[in-house]
Amino acid sequence: MKTRRLLAAALSLPLVASAGEVWVADSTEKIRPDAKARSTTAATLGAARNEFESFQVVVTGPAHGVSATMAPLGGPSRISDVHLFRVDTVNVRQPSALDGGTGRWPDALVPDVDDVVGERRNAFPFDVAAGESRAIWVDVHVPRDASPGAYQGQVKVTSREGEATVAVKLQVWDFELPSTASLRSSFGLSWGTLRAGHGGVSGDGESALRARYGQLALDHRISLGGLADDDRAGDMGHLDQFYGPLLDGTAGTALPGAKLTALKYVGDRTSVPAHSSWASHFKDRGWMKQLFDYVCDEPPLTCGWGDINPRTQAAHAADPAFQTLVTTQIWDADAHGVTAGVDIMTPVVNWMWDKPGSSVAGDQRPRYDGFLASGSTKEIWVYQSCMSHGCGGTVNMGNPSDGDRYYTGWPSYMIDASAVRNRAMQWIDFLERATGEVYWETTMAYTHDAWSNQWDFSGNGDGTLFYPGTTARIGGSTDVPVASIRLKMIRDGMEDYEYLHAVARAGDPQFARAVALDLFPTPYQTEQDPAKLAAAREQLAQRLLALTGKPVPPAVLGAAGPIGGASGGCGSAGGATLAALAIPVLLLALRRRRRARR
Repeated sequence: MKTRRLLAAALSLPLVASAGEVWVADSTEKIRPDAKARSTTAATLGAARNEFESFQVVVTGPAHGVSATMAPLGGPSRISDVHLFRVDTVNVRQPSALDGGTGRWPDALVPDVDDVVGERRNAFPFDVAAGESRAIWVDVHVPRDASPGAYQGQVKVTSREGEATVAVKLQVWDFELPSTASLRSSFGLSWGTLRAGHGGVSGDGESALRARYGQLALDHRISLGGLADDDRAGDMGHLDQFYGPLLDGTAGTALPGAKLTALKYVGDRTSVPAHSSWASHFKDRGWMKQLFDYVCDEPPLTCGWGDINPRTQAAHAADPAFQTLVTTQIWDADAHGVTAGVDIMTPVVNWMWDKPGSSVAGDQRPRYDGFLASGSTKEIWVYQSCMSHGCGGTVNMGNPSDGDRYYTGWPSYMIDASAVRNRAMQWIDFLERATGEVYWETTMAYTHDAWSNQWDFSGNGDGTLFYPGTTARIGGSTDVPVASIRLKMIRDGMEDYEYLHAVARAGDPQFARAVALDLFPTPYQTEQDPAKLAAAREQLAQRLLALTGKPVPPAVLGAAGPIGGASGGCGSAGGATLAALAIPVLLLALRRRRRARR
């Protein structure tokens, strides 16, 4: 009776708004510090087997000593591969483009327990100032052997003011994503940047750290093509020791058996013997399809047009299967007589389908059909550059030029671009029938302080997708890479590509293309509603299930998006106030009192 009276009294207590509120947001949204608390307090997700799915639990302050935990999801089987991160912000001092912005933007994801070596880090606890919102990122990896069906769980958030719980519902669809990406990629990792960001690490220590970066990249479904570009380049025993597991799928990735889809040759550009050494070793190890020579980047900026043919000829003399890559457009390659020697033609996304008024306005993809038909090693990859945000310096926000207006709406990996634009590139890759993607660098900001400033090449985050996870910064005893929200969006875009690719392979490429075009009609119209993206994913999942004769469960995401909806989804209609959740606090006090009596 006393317990019931105490609970009744607790229910009559007023809500204390200043104590902090807990709410839920979609992963495809950037929660800035000035975000207002919302009523959504439950997460509803949909995912395939062997897929990552994420959401954010947001605390609007004041709140002190905030921590979070998540129990395994229960259902037809058990899903326990869950990781939590504190979302840190970086102060953006100048916008990347007209559709960017200044101030604090969320980006770095400091792990509770890191997902590379499994050490406890210093994500929790943290404080939230009054009127400020801070997010906790939640990653759920659905194992390959998970049974399809509905799963439930919860995230528990605690602070000195009290505690709150967030309900989580996950629908696991009855198909599996491959561990090794179907879309090939080469994301840069230059020599020397890790030394700058990780206290001068060198030798085998640096190579081991590079391998950790490669491992985390694979779990985000991209390949760091420049991994072998260390101070032992060309030493095949060294390469096998540190990077071999990433090539043959035996590294400790969360995605079982994940392999690099591309690794860049590092050596004399015109030496046939040097190329032959790499080709022979890679062929013996079964890695030849992953090896390529990045012959020239954006000629004539980094090499002369006359340099290209001697380089491609050296690679092909070593082995005809040795693929060569040049970032250029087919019309430029044709004009300079280098097309025949290029295996992977890689145009910038803007010139695959440019805006009206350009000489290459509209879809240029048909111009590459003859190139692709000229040999079995021929591929089209696509890349994005500073043309996604502007290459000429600070944008004039008050009186923008036509040039400023041009650099808007494109897929972008900038911090101050929307999360949907961070995620859009792989949809464009699919629409342009590309089989790979290049990105020039992932650790450029390590040459200064990546945690406080990522302004490079007129963009915030241009060339940087990781943060240096030194023990001084994130705790633990081992340096690891720290992922950014943008890296998560690339991972999700790569998974979206798998949905599109699977529907096309299952017999309905027209449906996949129609869904993608409805979401992103052109490469410069990628500023779209996250809810529309979620609905497109679910349409693809349902179509794939139907095509493969699997049961199609009712839609769980729908037009309202993957997180709750305006009514609060399957949770309470109101935000959960930490200090105002007096019932759990009173129950805890009662339990303590009973233990004291015993």
